[in-house]
Amino acid sequence: MRMDTILKHALGKSRNKIEVAFYESRIRVNGEKVMKKSHTVEVGDEVDLIKGPSPNNPDFLIVSRVEVLSAKLDDDELEIKLKKFKSLLIENYNNKWKVPS
Repeated sequence: MRMDTILKHALGKSRNKIEVAFYESRIRVNGEKVMKKSHTVEVGDEVDLIKGPSPNNPDFLIVSRVEVLSAKLDDDELEIKLKKFKSLLIENYNNKWKVPS
């Protein structure tokens, strides 16, 4: 399962917006920066799309998060269960995310 496809379908974002977020380093899988748009996502992974720093505390970020709960191949169709959070406040990552200048 491709990370960009999961985000596109789960969050209803266009492929172009996901691509821009990738090139701005605003996507993390399990808290780690991804190096390819086609990064493979597994069951149990958390994919974050960083919206930006919290206006109240720069040590926190506002993200949209998608958790992959399960994936099952049924005939030729892949059935995926996801849990999504449109807006979630989380601590900034160890490898700090910075607003692009």
